[in-house]
Amino acid sequence: MSKLRHVLFALSMPAVLWGCGPEDLPSELSEPTAAVVMEDASATTAGQEQELTATGEYTWSQGKVATPLGATTGQACFLTRVGGDFEGGGERVDIYASGGSWYLSGASAQSGIHGASRCAPAVDGYSVQYEWTQASSYPTYMGTATGRVCFLTGLAGKLNGGGEWVHAYVEGGSWYLSGNTNQTSLRARARCINVDSYENEVAWNQGNSAALLGAVTNRSCALTYVKGKFEGSGEYVRTFQSNGYWYLGGNSSQVSVSGRSRCF
Repeated sequence: MSKLRHVLFALSMPAVLWGCGPEDLPSELSEPTAAVVMEDASATTAGQEQELTATGEYTWSQGKVATPLGATTGQACFLTRVGGDFEGGGERVDIYASGGSWYLSGASAQSGIHGASRCAPAVDGYSVQYEWTQASSYPTYMGTATGRVCFLTGLAGKLNGGGEWVHAYVEGGSWYLSGNTNQTSLRARARCINVDSYENEVAWNQGNSAALLGAVTNRSCALTYVKGKFEGSGEYVRTFQSNGYWYLGGNSSQVSVSGRSRCF
């Protein structure tokens, strides 16, 4: 049953690099303009009171054991990449806490399921994990949007086209987690942390070059939206770093694959 958005006003581990799709190869990225560099420098200066530099990227792929991400004290972890053949409830990528540590893991009865994560400082702690499923009657309320940012920490189910999406978003001064599907078993999870500020969402759609998100320094950029037909390892969305800048990109041999990200 299709779930529509509500009408309310509402530790160091080496990173494993996957092959990049032709739509977001770092070598194809143009250098940011001088105006963008100046804007990023101003933003960094204004936000020096809270440094939110992300850790290195950790990866997991099906067939592997869970990847440890570090202690749960003082940091929270977010998804930076999801991809593979999402055919149903047996396919998932999740960040979870166990025994005082964060882990990245998943499951699959198909092929190519993989994910990546980074962690950011959370000196004031972090929220509980919120969940939305296609059986939910309404979007999941995640609290005030003032001084808090929320991001995806888990995704599961069948992603078969433009009718399937999950989204952590702001509406009417509050954070919500929701989705839509014409398929089965779609589920999303998210967490929130306290921040001085966060930026507007930036979108990437298949067929486009990677979208520039701004400088890496003192900033983290997390996935907030995933949509489309994921039928193998060639389908993915990701935030990534290249030459001192954050980007949002992906790849697809299918249709309607897209993603969104916020930086904070």
